[in-house]
Amino acid sequence: MARALKGEVVGRDDLTGPRRGSRRLSRRSALAHLPKHLQTAIVSYRRQVDQFGQLDPAIRQFLDRIVEKETRSSVMAKLITFDRSQTELKAGTILSREWNGATHRVVVADGGFLWDGITYDSLSKVAFAITGTRWNGPRFFGLRDAAGNGDQP
Repeated sequence: MARALKGEVVGRDDLTGPRRGSRRLSRRSALAHLPKHLQTAIVSYRRQVDQFGQLDPAIRQFLDRIVEKETRSSVMAKLITFDRSQTELKAGTILSREWNGATHRVVVADGGFLWDGITYDSLSKVAFAITGTRWNGPRFFGLRDAAGNGDQP
């Protein structure tokens, strides 16, 4: 893996150092001063960009707006809010949750959520049908962070 990573880093035109002498690429990567985990992250990001393209314009605008001086906690709060607003379940998505030893699968449909042959209006109603207690449906299915301890409703 390390040898493949080194080859990947050295082989990329945009990540290698300046050319030397007779147009020969430097064998020393421009990333050599970085820790291996950062080198891996950079190479992985570049592969994703090559395959899927750059960041979405809405995400780029959001990041540009928060680059100004802000505290780390306020930036994290904004990122969480932005991420939650971007979460849209598409028809055909399957959500899975284990509860009391049984795995429950919910299919996102155009008109709601299908579980156990019944269509529900919301994930919270599905969670109630599964557990018998009131839950935040997205939280129950792992789409939101727990606000407190573990799996309590």
